[in-house]
Amino acid sequence: MTGHQDIAALIGQRIRARRTSRQWSLDEVATRSGVSRRTLVAIEQGQANPSIAVLSGISDALGIAFAALVGSGETEALQVRRSGEGPLLWEGDDGGTAHLAGSLGGSNVSELWEWRMLPGEVHHSAPHPPGTRELLSVHSGKVTLGVSESSEVLAAGDSASHAGDVEHSYANEGRSAAVFSVVVHYPAAAALDHAGTDQPGHSTR
Repeated sequence: MTGHQDIAALIGQRIRARRTSRQWSLDEVATRSGVSRRTLVAIEQGQANPSIAVLSGISDALGIAFAALVGSGETEALQVRRSGEGPLLWEGDDGGTAHLAGSLGGSNVSELWEWRMLPGEVHHSAPHPPGTRELLSVHSGKVTLGVSESSEVLAAGDSASHAGDVEHSYANEGRSAAVFSVVVHYPAAAALDHAGTDQPGHSTR
């Protein structure tokens, strides 16, 4: 299998294992996540290439950290992931990309995302689980960060932290590519589990 097929198969196995451990049907997960039953079947069989939005909805519904779905599960004292080696989980219409560069587990979970957006590209995110925070740092170009009703233009060297449990977006309204990193810090695992148990999952990242 190719690298993408390997990742797709691993994600499918992890989703099915979590779903069956909860003794939930596909219909139950579909209702909680907002993802169709047909799509869930394809994902569990490793036959789909789900977007960040779809995987976020499923992970929130199942009460499992997003990184746990797509990560390698390695536990070495030193883990190195070279540029571009992380799972590619978003592609813009004009060639932009977002890779999951790494993650930290434990009682709280943090994800490191590496983004490259071409001019005119935008990514909208629905709220993550309550208590989620994000930290964005721009390496080159400009990024328009929208959080609820507010927005700020961040240039190279700028950074911003914001609530991740509200609607937010990243956009490149400039004339050159924007390269930036985003750290997503989730609440304690218990909070994620509660979100997955008692309410429908959120739908995007």
